[in-house]
Amino acid sequence: MNALTLTINGLKTTVQPGTSILDAAASCGITIPTLCFQQSLDVQGACWICIVEIKGKNRFVPACSTKVSAGMVIETETEELHMMRRRTLERLIEQHCGDCLGQCELACPAGCNIPGFISEIAAHHDDEAIAIIKNTIPLPGILGRVCPAPCEDACRRHGVDDPVSICALKRYAADRDMEASERYIPAIAEKSGKHVAVIGAGPAGLTAAYYLLALGHEVTIYDEHPAAGGMMRYGIPRFRLPESVIDKDVEPLEQMGATFRFNTRFGKDISTASLQSAFDAIFLAVGAQQAAAMHIPGEHETGVLSGIEFLRQANEGVAEHPGANVVVVGGGNTAVDAARTALRLGATTVTILYRRTKEEMPANQQEINEAIAEGITLHVLALPVSMRRMNGFTEITAIAMRQGEPDESGRKKPVPINGSEFTIAANTVISATGQQVDCSIAMAAGIGTSPEGTFDVNQATLQSNIAGIFSAGDCVTGPDLAITAVSEGRRAAHSIHLFLQGKPVVGKPQQFNSSYGPRDQAPEAFYSKANPFEKIALPEISLLERSGTFREVVLGLSPEDAAQEALRCLQCRCNAIDNCRLRELAALYLPSGSCKLEEKLDFEIISGTDIRIEREKCVDCGICVRTLEQYGTEHEPDYQKLSTSCPTGALSEAMLNKK
Repeated sequence: MNALTLTINGLKTTVQPGTSILDAAASCGITIPTLCFQQSLDVQGACWICIVEIKGKNRFVPACSTKVSAGMVIETETEELHMMRRRTLERLIEQHCGDCLGQCELACPAGCNIPGFISEIAAHHDDEAIAIIKNTIPLPGILGRVCPAPCEDACRRHGVDDPVSICALKRYAADRDMEASERYIPAIAEKSGKHVAVIGAGPAGLTAAYYLLALGHEVTIYDEHPAAGGMMRYGIPRFRLPESVIDKDVEPLEQMGATFRFNTRFGKDISTASLQSAFDAIFLAVGAQQAAAMHIPGEHETGVLSGIEFLRQANEGVAEHPGANVVVVGGGNTAVDAARTALRLGATTVTILYRRTKEEMPANQQEINEAIAEGITLHVLALPVSMRRMNGFTEITAIAMRQGEPDESGRKKPVPINGSEFTIAANTVISATGQQVDCSIAMAAGIGTSPEGTFDVNQATLQSNIAGIFSAGDCVTGPDLAITAVSEGRRAAHSIHLFLQGKPVVGKPQQFNSSYGPRDQAPEAFYSKANPFEKIALPEISLLERSGTFREVVLGLSPEDAAQEALRCLQCRCNAIDNCRLRELAALYLPSGSCKLEEKLDFEIISGTDIRIEREKCVDCGICVRTLEQYGTEHEPDYQKLSTSCPTGALSEAMLNKK
């Protein structure tokens, strides 16, 4: 048979008669998007995603089932075709509903695949669990202890009983890895010959270094302190985060080839010019380590310390006895940590003064409850207005507050009550009202600062106005969670890697995500598939054992308890997310789209030993039906063929049955 010549997107190509437009385009390197197409099937569907235009005839046809003819002139990508595919996708997605990602991983600033690593723990595959965790969180021993777990607040298990102990399971996997004779080390790419200077060995700096090393670049990390960790080492007490855990989390970076230079301050011992002459890129991750002022008379008197300085002295073992009576001002984690530390250093009475209510304290509620259990007093709705030193004590004058109208944060604004002033005396007053960025470092780097007093960078790429200088973490966001700094460090590594390759520095694209919505908005039938199952309690040392010691308070899960707790996970993440054609197409044509949040009357999940069926994700593409029709149903169906050919995750390989 004589070959036929046609033109596709301006390219002439020759193919055999009977060839589909889809295959003809593929033969000359042109990809036409498809949804219901399956190469192995004789009969194709009609989703119209693969629609193309035959020029001159004003015809729009599906490329998968339309045969070529001589002289055809075809366009596969035009503005009109894009709009038509978009409308088709919108109609298909109206039929589709389900979670692409679990609400837990959407809530995690680092985007950790939480259902994935929990499933591995449930199966006693701890080595696989740590590999999944370290794809996004390279400091899991630390974060498994100090992260306030926004993932657990979002856990859909709330609709059944209590959220899964995600943070404790992350810690469990990290602790097993720390105990292993051979630690998990990611695959290292071929050496690039490029060298990056990282300024700051806190969570953002260490994270960026980890991923840059894995990408094949050399990394030297500078820090003004004697050891790595930043505020994690010098600002979090040992009863929450033992020093040995920090060392163990840093150890893999050393094995990957990181070079550390401690007791070195940027702007004093090293400069932008000296680094630019020796390195291909610079990453500034210096955190927010300056204490915020209270702006009241007497705050600089003898006997008044910042929470940051107090915790640093305690962690370095140089803190003095704080005296019998200690008052801490503030409601964040630093305030609560300082109060609990003062108690362990010998104080007999510790009071936290906070201008709002207990429920509005920004500190982790679990830590607040621990502090109260240890004997610390909360004096809420009280604001210090002045201090003075008298007879060896610091006398604090404070005023009582009442709750007013909500402010910009959504919390009720504290309003002073006239004539309600009172005094309280203390041997030591600890000010923990916030942290701020040292902007002199940005000025020394020449990158300037934002109106908010943070380092000025492109928010999408974290690149400064100077080529090759990037910045992320608290010095860019302002004081934030350690897990957020980890996320930003990983984003920075991505941008720096592009820069080192000579490619345009662009942020990672936003991926389409189908979702039932917040944790309590899934269909009722979703929750009915899970039986109530009591959460495994985390072991703690007794209150008596905590007195006068910095021994870690919360202990880890045993292998048996970890596996049982992991089985409580509802596995909201779609099993087919890594090969979902619908999600890929939606990312191209509906980048800001999502499914409608509505109750699905046909909601059903059927999990067998081989396949998981989720009816609400089906868009009736017909691939599964045509597969069964073509290959017959006399024998046991090929479940793997069915699950891998489903383009929407409605059919997927079954995972462990969950409690």
